[in-house]
Amino acid sequence: MEQEKKARTLHDVFAASQETFDDAKKKSAEESSKRASFFRFAKDGTYAIRILPLAPVQDQDGNFLPLERKGYEYPLRSLMLKIENDKKLVKGKPSITYVTVCNAKYAFKEINADLIDTYVSVACEKYADDDKLCKKLREGSFSGGLKWDSRRCMYIIDLDNPGDGVQILQLSYSQYKDLEERKLNLWGKLNKNGKMVPCPISSIDSAYPVEITRKTENNKPAYSFNIDTVSDKDVLDEAILQQLIDMPRLPEQIYRYTRYHLEATVAYLSQLDEKFDIDVMSEDKVQNCIDQIKTLLPADDQSHFTLGEGKEDESDSDSANDIDSLWARYDALCNDDLDDQTAEGQELRTDIMAYIEAHNLDVKVTRKKSNEDILNEIEDELATAANNRGNEEEEEEEKPDPAPKRRQTPVEEEEDDAEPAQPADEEEDDTPEPERPRSRRERNDDTNEPAARASRRGSRPPRRRD
Repeated sequence: MEQEKKARTLHDVFAASQETFDDAKKKSAEESSKRASFFRFAKDGTYAIRILPLAPVQDQDGNFLPLERKGYEYPLRSLMLKIENDKKLVKGKPSITYVTVCNAKYAFKEINADLIDTYVSVACEKYADDDKLCKKLREGSFSGGLKWDSRRCMYIIDLDNPGDGVQILQLSYSQYKDLEERKLNLWGKLNKNGKMVPCPISSIDSAYPVEITRKTENNKPAYSFNIDTVSDKDVLDEAILQQLIDMPRLPEQIYRYTRYHLEATVAYLSQLDEKFDIDVMSEDKVQNCIDQIKTLLPADDQSHFTLGEGKEDESDSDSANDIDSLWARYDALCNDDLDDQTAEGQELRTDIMAYIEAHNLDVKVTRKKSNEDILNEIEDELATAANNRGNEEEEEEEKPDPAPKRRQTPVEEEEDDAEPAQPADEEEDDTPEPERPRSRRERNDDTNEPAARASRRGSRPPRRRD
């Protein structure tokens, strides 16, 4: 009898602890909202987006707090670090590890200054008579300097592909100013005669679609912006508003700074000391800044940067993080006006080929394909593989799959006419494949902004858009 009672008690305990349908839905929503994907302009065309307003923050009691920043965007200053590993050579040169870091003051407002800013300040103060050094340190990352890349980030919905959900769009600062100028001009007209119209591009019920047109000229993408006042205003429904409330706020998505980022920054700055034959890292201001950031890192942050040992969160999603890194490097090259034929472009191509080999992808590399073409094909291949894995998990396992055949190392195969890749001064002979038409119109002038692409996605995205 006692045994029966004990069994019944345990049964009740487990029954009360079982996951309900509502629990499962809530957990699924929380997991899917951990990281938003980044919107990317895959090809030339006009992209219609709906810019979303910033969502208020809730306290522990569920009360909504006043917004620290109103509007639709947050600024982001980031830098791609090019860290050399002379213990591992590639074609006789040190292999390169690329790490993108944001300004540490975004994550830790308590610090006096970011470590990179502190390094530049101390270097230019200590070596004030070396004008070339200070000038070099204030150049872009691909020129060997420490100049921040300034962008603006916002949540958006792709109106042509709303099933992709809420995504993050990154614009360069000049592109953001172009969009802001158009917004303010329109807003001023709408507010004539004492009207109080809400924001015409991000308000919940009075916003128009924004069209972004990508057009490639001389192998260089340019972007133009238009506020589509011809179309109806886009009213956000309760589902989207709830999704914005449930999602992490933009700062949580874009202001990530971990021990991994700190250690990578220290490694890179130490290499600059050696490269320029200077001694800045040992200065008190620099060491105090490092110590200050260390004390603010979460106690459970166990991430570390070690040359040659992969990315910060490689165990979570190896393929996704690697392809993200390749896209980030491609974007940075475009922003610095460095095409595929520069040394940096060729270095990226070599790493793309190594990625194809390492992941056994069925992607053919030819001289006529640009780095962007190959990266898009890799995206297709990864998306197909992810879909196949999902289908296999739903089916009952009947027999083991045959071992996949290992592909040979990818090589740059020549086409029949053996033309060089992306000739700078020649017109392309091949007729481009027809693209899927976008649903919106092209109407504006180009901004001539180099490569205002968004970063790659933090999680595995749907297939790229053609």
